[in-house]
Amino acid sequence: MTRHIACLTIFALLIFAGTSVEAQVSRTQYSSIDSQRFQINRPLSDFVRVKGQEGNYLQGVGLVVGLKGTGDSDLTPTHRALSLMLKHMGNNAGSGPGGEYLPEELKNIKNMALVLVRANIPAEGAEEGDFIDCEVSSLGAKSLAGGTLAISTLQGPNPHDKTVWALASGPVELAKQDIPTRGYVMNGCRIEKTIRNPFVTQDGKIFLVINEGHKDWRMAQEIVFGVNNLEQNISRGTSGQIARALDQKTIEITIPPQYKEEPVFFVSILMETPIVDSLLNNKVVINKNQGLIVIGSDVEIGPVVINHNGIKVETANLEASKFVTVDTQKQYATRLKDLEDALTTLKVPATDIIDIVEALHHQGKVYGELIYVN
Repeated sequence: MTRHIACLTIFALLIFAGTSVEAQVSRTQYSSIDSQRFQINRPLSDFVRVKGQEGNYLQGVGLVVGLKGTGDSDLTPTHRALSLMLKHMGNNAGSGPGGEYLPEELKNIKNMALVLVRANIPAEGAEEGDFIDCEVSSLGAKSLAGGTLAISTLQGPNPHDKTVWALASGPVELAKQDIPTRGYVMNGCRIEKTIRNPFVTQDGKIFLVINEGHKDWRMAQEIVFGVNNLEQNISRGTSGQIARALDQKTIEITIPPQYKEEPVFFVSILMETPIVDSLLNNKVVINKNQGLIVIGSDVEIGPVVINHNGIKVETANLEASKFVTVDTQKQYATRLKDLEDALTTLKVPATDIIDIVEALHHQGKVYGELIYVN
């Protein structure tokens, strides 16, 4: 049965106490989502990522020099860092026991700032000799404009791992002119040790993590069906069950014997596996701070009557008599998008629409998921 688009009847009722607006939204015959919804095939790579192939970061503390009166005001820790850096650079002209400079000998140096240095490593890792951008953030200086990052060592996020993975240095460029305390050094971070992200376990398995927005039980099972069908095709019809869902977001894949020595080749084939996408767009994304609401085209609402700020909203079956007992079965459905269109036509503010949607959701009449973002 072809699914009809819900029609909207909007009319205004003038009452002696003021103006009241009533919106009546009709319902359309409900039909099976699986049998009626248009379906397409999309590659598995659109839905998942391979566990282990995640981005990471390196961090360290460094010194930005060459500032013009905008450096640190409390220079005691900065001078200590400078003393340590000069020592590591082999400068032994100071008066310390080992020839190092003492912090008090550097008290007249003021055009510098202590900064936090951070570099993001891409999901595929990085090879020794690669250059990537790094970010610098002031710990006390008013501005990093015009400064240069002295050579800084970067380590991994694990504080117990003292491995130096990269060195960072170079002129600092401000990320935003209105935020002078944060900048970046373009291609200023040199990878000193290759960083690889393993994705195959010792027992020959790969784990797939379903992306946000697709994590649910149906999608997990759809992926299992698709991957196991792929294995049957590869094995020329033999029964192959290499995939199983651990939960609604994690899929375990056992690498077939013929690909044990070629896991990269297997993943390249795996990620092209066609997966049925039923286009179930049943999420409502709300940003209350900005008064923003994004409604999926498949979000439906049940029969309900709600009054809000002089607006009466009613979803009704126009063909049914008001004397007929309300049918509690989900035989009729109204799209939330149709209701939102009606309210927008009535010039209802977005904040009021959000209030109405939340009220419907609390009543259990929104057949979809509400997601809040900042």
